[in-house]
Amino acid sequence: MKKYITFLFKTCLLLFLFGGTCLVFGQLAGLLFQKGEWIVKTWELFAEPTFMISAIAGIFGFILGYYPKKEVNEVNEVEESSSNKMSEEFELVR
Repeated sequence: MKKYITFLFKTCLLLFLFGGTCLVFGQLAGLLFQKGEWIVKTWELFAEPTFMISAIAGIFGFILGYYPKKEVNEVNEVEESSSNKMSEEFELVR
């Protein structure tokens, strides 16, 4: 499940970055060529889809925050990190 959410998050991230780039460069072109209708049309075309996709990417990123992170130890074994492991390490230090 984490792989699917990660894929969707990365896809949404790329799409909203592309949409934001188009939005900025379209409006910049409108400013440089002094075409007000370009600025308005760029906003109408790219603003709503870009903001929607960025919100969806944010939700996927929020969901990914609940999955435990994997750590690689010196023997290249993958371990799940947890707060219990951190507590055990602090006990060893004492």
